[in-house]
Amino acid sequence: MDSSCTDDVETVRQALIRLMAIADRLESRNAHAVQQVEAATTALDRGVSRLEAGGEQFAERALQVIGNNARQTVAQGAADAVDEVRQRLQQSADSAQAAARTMDEQCRGLTRARRGLLWNAWVALLLGSVLAAGAAAWTLHRSRQELAQAHFGQDILRATQRGAINRCGDSLCARVGRTPRRFGKDGQYVLLED
Repeated sequence: MDSSCTDDVETVRQALIRLMAIADRLESRNAHAVQQVEAATTALDRGVSRLEAGGEQFAERALQVIGNNARQTVAQGAADAVDEVRQRLQQSADSAQAAARTMDEQCRGLTRARRGLLWNAWVALLLGSVLAAGAAAWTLHRSRQELAQAHFGQDILRATQRGAINRCGDSLCARVGRTPRRFGKDGQYVLLED
């Protein structure tokens, strides 16, 4: 395996590590934001309860002070005030719930994005592994071919040293013996004498 393949695999591995760290940071931030929204919603609900309790106490005291003759007028005004406060508090609670839903949707979107990044990282790692394995197989195949060629050259050198292959004028000739042995499917080759 050459150094460029090793560098490519290492680069992909480093990129995967960085992507996983970014995804973990995003998930942590989302979880923290959801906790803050939930805490704000809880505090808002408590405030609504206190305001409702305070509004009811105010209405009762006002009715006692004014007396029987003004009871209807005060009750109507108190009911209108409580309804208005209740409506505003309901609007605030609805806004907080909408914000919580939005944050929840964003959290799900970030989770999907993180999953997508992880899938992409795995695919990239798999492709890098396949490329590395292919390069190793090609290098092994090439090395075997070169080794076979080197053995062939050594065989020719040994045959020449033993005198089985020689120069006869301008051509090569081979010593095959008195009864040459044949080789090949149709006997097209003659074996050299050892």
